Amino acid sequence: MSARLTTQSVTVRFHGLTALEDVSISLDQGEILGLLGPNGAGKTTLVNVLSGFTRPSGGTVKVNEIDLTRARPDVLARRGIVRTFQSVRLFQRMTVRENVQVPVFAHHAGSVEGEQAAQRALEFVGLAEESDRIAGSLPYTQERLVGIARALALEPKFLMLDEPAAGMNDVEGAQLVELIARIPAQYGCGVLLIEHNMPVVMAVCERLHVLRGGRTLASGPREEIRRNPDVIESYLGGH
Repeated sequence: MSARLTTQSVTVRFHGLTALEDVSISLDQGEILGLLGPNGAGKTTLVNVLSGFTRPSGGTVKVNEIDLTRARPDVLARRGIVRTFQSVRLFQRMTVRENVQVPVFAHHAGSVEGEQAAQRALEFVGLAEESDRIAGSLPYTQERLVGIARALALEPKFLMLDEPAAGMNDVEGAQLVELIARIPAQYGCGVLLIEHNMPVVMAVCERLHVLRGGRTLASGPREEIRRNPDVIESYLGGH
């Protein structure tokens, strides 16, 4: 049975500052949801809540009817809720393969299964031939692909990609679109994509959820959000 990851009325306050207020979203396995908003809108805070790195001041996080609001990041990862980070932070002196295997071995007892999952992820992102290369020698774009491979190697039910196209040119962004679009079919997971690169978002996301000032500004199908006057004015600059 397909699973659904949801937040209900999530609020996050830091010493009196409200970073998120009454935010509710849903993500089904097999779909790609875009999370949009200007800097400071609360996107990364929401992902931190979903992945267990920030505990909300109010509201709930659930997979189906299982309440995971207070679960630790490692518990959520074992339940299939996995994320990437804006800063990849590879182990520079380890090989590409070893970098992908580290989180897998941390969550799986069987080394053979872990090796197979890591190899599958490297093949999926196109880095199988770089497996024995020292990670510190990789170009920037390949570093980011290793970050995605590390997350996919955990074979998630829900994958959150935090600005994966940051720093990429148009050609690299187009290649990333093709890669992200294949993830649900290949891994059967839902993808939450946080991204400022609008061509990437519009090319790959079926639904969009837009935040402004920590609150939901709009949520719905891609074409509906594209035409939303509040989104156009507040996020796309009136164009």
